[in-house]
Amino acid sequence: MLPLTFPVLAAASSLVVAQAPAPGAAQADLARARELAGALRYEEAVVEYQRYLGHPDRPAAERAQALLELGFIHLLLEDTVNAEQRTTEALELDAWVRPPPNAPQKQKDLLERVRAMLAARPKLEVLSREDAGRPQRVRASLKDPRARASEVLLRHAPVPGGPYRATAMVCQQDTCEGELPVPPRAASFTAWYFVEALDSQGNTVARAANPLAPLQLSVIEQKAWYESPWVYAGGAALVVGAATVFFIASDPRK
Repeated sequence: MLPLTFPVLAAASSLVVAQAPAPGAAQADLARARELAGALRYEEAVVEYQRYLGHPDRPAAERAQALLELGFIHLLLEDTVNAEQRTTEALELDAWVRPPPNAPQKQKDLLERVRAMLAARPKLEVLSREDAGRPQRVRASLKDPRARASEVLLRHAPVPGGPYRATAMVCQQDTCEGELPVPPRAASFTAWYFVEALDSQGNTVARAANPLAPLQLSVIEQKAWYESPWVYAGGAALVVGAATVFFIASDPRK
């Protein structure tokens, strides 16, 4: 049986006072979601929170607070997976997000549990290049407090969108190195790549960039584009980063 004491409405009221109201339809959706939560109509509240989150132009702090509230509703509905997922999304949007002081202890416990999970999660970051003579060398920092990662792969492709091949990186302490393949007898080339850490079961536990938003390196006459005087800003490669995600790798070595 669901608990009958969930002061979302009171908590939401204090939040509405503390933050600028969302305009138009977004304001109505969020207000309706909080009203339903305050009336203990949790399943309907979930729908309205999701409707509000469908407005992409809302401020990050406001969205984070809504995600935090939605995560607690999922917890009350005994949906732990979605409770932790929504709370994770809230913290990724705003690391300082907090429930109001009068929030239930269960909500505070959920937030701290997820915060601890995020702190222990492996993190990958591509480092700046040190050797100008070998621009194809990729270096990455791996922070892995619980030693979950068993290998780190450099995934690369000669064209955007792949298919991506994998090269194992060599790791010493928290720094991993690998090299993008250079086409035979090619003084100039372009590669798209990202870095991925796998656990012993082949699951992805951390990424720097991803297949949909890879990093890009263009080498001209054996010099990286950012070192070549023949490349101007309009033709420079765009480097795009992305958040670390979790998913099950279908076949990490292809």
